[in-house]
Amino acid sequence: MTTATHADAPARLYSGPLVALLAVTFLGFLHNLLLQPVLPLLVLDRGGDATLVGIVVAAFSIPSVVMRPVFGRLVDEWNHRLVYLVGTIGLAVASFAYLLPSLALILVVRLGHGIAWAAFNTGGHTGLARLAPAERRGEASGVFNLMPGLAQLIGPALGLAILGASSFAGPFVVAGVAAILGAAIVLSGRLRLPTAPAHQPSTATRGVGGFLEPGAVLPMTLELLFTTSSTLFLVYPPVFAALSGIPISDLTLYYPIYGGTLVISRFLLRRAMDRLDRGRIVAVGAGVAIVALSVAAAVPTLPGLTIAGALYGFAAAFTSPTLMAAAIDRSAPARIGAAMATYSLGYQLALGVGAAIWGVVIDRIGYPAPYVLAAGSQLLVLGLIATVWRRRPDVA
Repeated sequence: MTTATHADAPARLYSGPLVALLAVTFLGFLHNLLLQPVLPLLVLDRGGDATLVGIVVAAFSIPSVVMRPVFGRLVDEWNHRLVYLVGTIGLAVASFAYLLPSLALILVVRLGHGIAWAAFNTGGHTGLARLAPAERRGEASGVFNLMPGLAQLIGPALGLAILGASSFAGPFVVAGVAAILGAAIVLSGRLRLPTAPAHQPSTATRGVGGFLEPGAVLPMTLELLFTTSSTLFLVYPPVFAALSGIPISDLTLYYPIYGGTLVISRFLLRRAMDRLDRGRIVAVGAGVAIVALSVAAAVPTLPGLTIAGALYGFAAAFTSPTLMAAAIDRSAPARIGAAMATYSLGYQLALGVGAAIWGVVIDRIGYPAPYVLAAGSQLLVLGLIATVWRRRPDVA
């Protein structure tokens, strides 16, 4: 009879710092997802239309995209903990600033909110990359991405419920409190994030190219293409309901179903992401997303949208964590902050570009055109997996 040696045991994943990181991640995404279905309604209430909803979402994404590589470099070459703290405090400030009664000011607040979100995401993703054991990166990424899934399960429905029971002020106050709690955990030092540079700036990292990590560019591109469709299932359901004469309150079931599918799938599949080929996993995700978009286009009702959203949530459950793990695999360890900033650009660009494009398409053409057009980005994912996925840049 043989016994397993200590060397055979899997590396510990759920350390105290990782659990603290997961708590902050959940609170930050809860803050954001509480506001996700409420902001389009706030814009419409103040006299805007679907196009302006897209512009407001893009106004959040533009500074988040521009500043993300900057924060990634600061994480590597300055102070990881402080960057993360600035992000969480910024989220809280933005929550309360939305209460200022002006449609024009929403755009201004969105810019500041986007900068804070860039710092928060870069700090959090880099924390996961540094805390995850190398042989369990896929599982760690899956668990990390469970936090947005849990927030998706709770946040949008809670935001709409609070809005229905109070006023527009209610969801923003609750979101602000969630961000304050996240900042308190970061301040407590439980995450044990570095406060000194991971490396000193070198000639190779001083130019513009130093803000991006080459190894993370392909995962970032695939994340961008895959996630471009997500705003149709996350941002625009309230607009779809309003244009279709469906009571907004009916969406309180839609969001939990989407979030529940995401959470359950991500939990059940978390270990498989280290055992299966990452490229094939991403290809399957793109295929399922095409099916989801086809259902949404063919069945333009709330039940149809709910089925489509569940399918897309299932695909996102394993596609995004796999791409995040691939970005870590392919990147230089000393530049993991730049790598996570580069990778997470894909998600943020997808939200901004997708929201802006689909808002115009909805206003000019209407449904189901955006679902049909969005399937094209998933076909591009399949094309890149088939042609360039195996080409891997050398990393230090």
